Amino acid sequence: MKRLALLLLALVCAGAGAASAKDIVADLVVHRIEITSGFSGAELTLFGAVNEKGDAVAVVRGPTAPGGGLVGGSVEVRQKTRTLGIWMTGSHVRFDNVPGFYAIAASRPLEEILTFDMLDRYQLGVNELKLPASAATAPNISDYTSALIRIRQRLGLYADKVGHISFIGDRLFRTSFAFPSTVPTGIYNVDVYLVRDGKIVDAQSFPLLVNRAGFSADIYNFAHRNGLAYGVIAVLTALLFGWIAHLAFRRR
Repeated sequence: MKRLALLLLALVCAGAGAASAKDIVADLVVHRIEITSGFSGAELTLFGAVNEKGDAVAVVRGPTAPGGGLVGGSVEVRQKTRTLGIWMTGSHVRFDNVPGFYAIAASRPLEEILTFDMLDRYQLGVNELKLPASAATAPNISDYTSALIRIRQRLGLYADKVGHISFIGDRLFRTSFAFPSTVPTGIYNVDVYLVRDGKIVDAQSFPLLVNRAGFSADIYNFAHRNGLAYGVIAVLTALLFGWIAHLAFRRR
C-alpha cells in the first residue's frame, strides 16, 4: 500500500509539474516478475495520469527473442493430417518476431476511440498483430496465423479480450494484467497511449523483466548449460527413486 500511495503521489506531481512536456505519465507497481518453484501466475498493476481528459490504452507484449516453441521469436506452426489411419505432420508456416505474451487494456472499446488505421499501425488488439511468415509450405498463411493466436489464447499467453482501464476522476487511471504460470521469461515492453479525437497524441514506454529466481532458476540454468549432465542426473535420480520404491513395497 505504501508503494501504491507513493506512486499515485508521484504521478499527480508529474502530471501537474511536467504537463507541458508530457501529456501522459504512467508506471508499474513493480518492474520485475520473479518465477520461483511455487509460481502460479501474477497480476501486474499499472497506474497513470493525464494532464487533460482523454482515453488511455495500455499494451504489454514480449519477449520476441529467439526461443522457438511457445516462448517467442521464431515459431513454427504445423498442420496434422491423417493418412491411412496414422496422424502425420503436414504443411507448416514459420513466423518471425512473435511475442510470447500479449495483453491490452483500454478505457473504452478500441473501435470507439481509434480508427482502423491507427489500430493497425500500432498493432492494438490481438487481431491486429503483425506476424510475418519467413517460410511456408501452405498457401493459406492466414489460417495458420489464426491457429497460432488461438493456441496462445488457450494457454493464457494472449488476451482473448481487451481489459478495462478505470479512471479515478478525469486524470488518474489504473489497470492490471494477469500473467499465467506459463509466462515466458525475458524483457517485455509496456506501452501506454493517450487518445483524443480518434488519434494517439502522446505515449510512454518502459520495460518489464520476467525472470526465474531461486532454486528453480538454478535448475533451469544448469539444464540449459549442461544438457548431457542434466539428462544423466535425471535418469539416475529416477532409477534411485524406483529402487527405493521397490524396496519399500518388497518389505510389505
